[in-house]
Amino acid sequence: MMAALGSQAAAGPAGLVRPLKNAANAAFLQQGRETVAPFAHVRFCLASPAECRDGSGESTVELSAAKLNLLKSVNRRVNAAIEPEMPDGPETWVINPERGNCHDYAVTKRHELVRAGWPSASLRLAVAYTRSGIGHLVVIVRTTEGDLVLDNLTDRIVAWNKSGLRFVSVEASDKPRVWYAIQ
Repeated sequence: MMAALGSQAAAGPAGLVRPLKNAANAAFLQQGRETVAPFAHVRFCLASPAECRDGSGESTVELSAAKLNLLKSVNRRVNAAIEPEMPDGPETWVINPERGNCHDYAVTKRHELVRAGWPSASLRLAVAYTRSGIGHLVVIVRTTEGDLVLDNLTDRIVAWNKSGLRFVSVEASDKPRVWYAIQ
């Protein structure tokens, strides 16, 4: 796992590899300036304020085999539990729906991990683009081994810079209603 987290490149537009500005910290997303939160996230926080409380606990978790197994289990279980469906009408993020899209998978995974005792400050939602240019939402888990991605498109847990995604913004670890652009 450690070797997979040490890349010094990230996926750029159309999946092309581009060098990172700060290769020494390549295992971690580099947040830039504060940016606007996704509007659907604002509505989600209004509808589910308990999900958007200030982050608690450690912002970086020591990654053990047991914790990695928990991440894998939650990722697989949520991926299997929700039937993929593109939303009709305004985008609404829902925890544990029968059918949903990437947003529903992401908020459900974050919710399940917090419920299992994972510190909320280490779990961040992130907006990205897939290699085909489609907007996407995933969960970023900050660990001592780097930032890991929980994604509904795969059951594998991978480092952010090995995910094939182009990250745009991420919520703050301590204040989930605040979002930052990715450098």
